[in-house]
Amino acid sequence: MGYKAKVVVGLLAATCVFSIIALILSVVNVKDVFLPPRTKYGLVFDAGSTHTSLYIYRWPADKENGTGIVSQVAVCNVSGPGISSYADNPAKAGASLKPCLETAMQIVPAEQQRETPTYLGATAGMRLLREQNSTKAEQVFAEVAKAIGEYPVDFRGARILTGNEEGSLGWITVNYLLETLVKFSFAEEWEHPQTTEVLGALDLGGASTQITFQPGVTIEDKNTSVLFRLYGTNYSLYTHSYLCYGQTQALKRLLAALHQGSPSTPQISHPCYPKGYRENVTTADLYSTPCVRAPSTPGPAQVLTVTGTGNPAECRTAIQKLFNFSCGANRTCGFNGVYQPPVRGQFFAFAGFYYTFHFLNLTSQQSLNDVNSTVETFCKKNWTELVENFPQQKRYLHTYCSMATYILTLLLDGYKFNELTWSNIRFSRQAANTDIGWTLGFMLNFTNMIPAEALEQVKGHQPSLWAGAVSFIVLAMVAGLLAAFLQCFWKTK
Repeated sequence: MGYKAKVVVGLLAATCVFSIIALILSVVNVKDVFLPPRTKYGLVFDAGSTHTSLYIYRWPADKENGTGIVSQVAVCNVSGPGISSYADNPAKAGASLKPCLETAMQIVPAEQQRETPTYLGATAGMRLLREQNSTKAEQVFAEVAKAIGEYPVDFRGARILTGNEEGSLGWITVNYLLETLVKFSFAEEWEHPQTTEVLGALDLGGASTQITFQPGVTIEDKNTSVLFRLYGTNYSLYTHSYLCYGQTQALKRLLAALHQGSPSTPQISHPCYPKGYRENVTTADLYSTPCVRAPSTPGPAQVLTVTGTGNPAECRTAIQKLFNFSCGANRTCGFNGVYQPPVRGQFFAFAGFYYTFHFLNLTSQQSLNDVNSTVETFCKKNWTELVENFPQQKRYLHTYCSMATYILTLLLDGYKFNELTWSNIRFSRQAANTDIGWTLGFMLNFTNMIPAEALEQVKGHQPSLWAGAVSFIVLAMVAGLLAAFLQCFWKTK
């Protein structure tokens, strides 16, 4: 073999040696490689005044601009009334939650259940029970906590939400679902919509009602102000919750006012109930809530006979007496003297607002004149006609005139919407196929307090080193084949 051939073979052999060394180094120099974080889950019980629901959420463990991307997986409606109804049998409050907890255990992966944060938030029903009997309220919460504690979840506690929390968290839910907090651009960056695109929220529950919106002016009463930071942006909101002005309590207050208007007789004429409708109510049940003031000299428990008269004008007058619309000098207000800046922008009206108007086919943004006409026509129908036309709705059928009239009074005279701003209200139960309420807003705000999770570390090879090693191996194979070929070639000479 000639000198040149030996040099070539030597270089090729050296290349093979260095390739082997590089491969060994790539194996020995193991680096931490980061795998994408897994999905997390959260459970939130919405313990309302009339019923309880369990919402199951999930979100990626990493975050975008400080707020987790939370979505609803499922919702489970608890059988029976709200937990405040179990004040005299608190153990049943806890037992009522178990079927929905079993459902959640079928959805959340077993290996993640113990790290799944779980909350129970109670609203106006438990606020009222706490006012009425704080000991019974604590017993209900103790039984609820005991029941949830039997399941392998990270239970963070049960508590009563304030009215401002309930209203503002509902506002977050609406705007998150309708993408008015952030929008995803083609540049793969979060963009913030204009302030005018952010929606207000109108919530009507069984015991309270909430209004929340961005007023565009300085909020004069700090008790009605709340500040959120979401997706790197600050939001200053006006919010207020009116306890005892939810639909269930409002109807009780109306009936009590009618009773006190003629206290000497057990017969009550109800202008909001359809003509021909009759029901019996006990005074013990009527005055069982702090929202309904008992007469100064309450008589013994008796049975009251309520008869509907179907008079829309008298119905409106009776309902207006439930409010105090005077605001005082140099002050803007909603009602009962509570400060409220003028309503501004578009609004989403959900919960009780939606259910009543949906029944009356008034959720398609009809004009205010059309709404008033539809409600008045319905209120004039007699009970026999209504039962024939709506046999499946018989349980609540007698209340729809009352509630529709109440909603119009609340929105127009209470919150100060008018013919021009009425068209800004959209009545809906869901947005983006997700239920509207405070629970999703709660989870969104909750993820804001979770530090960005460190990516899971495993042992592996950095891509650059691995690619270099493979390249050397390929080169070494080529060099080896070339060396073998040259050696055979020179041997034949």
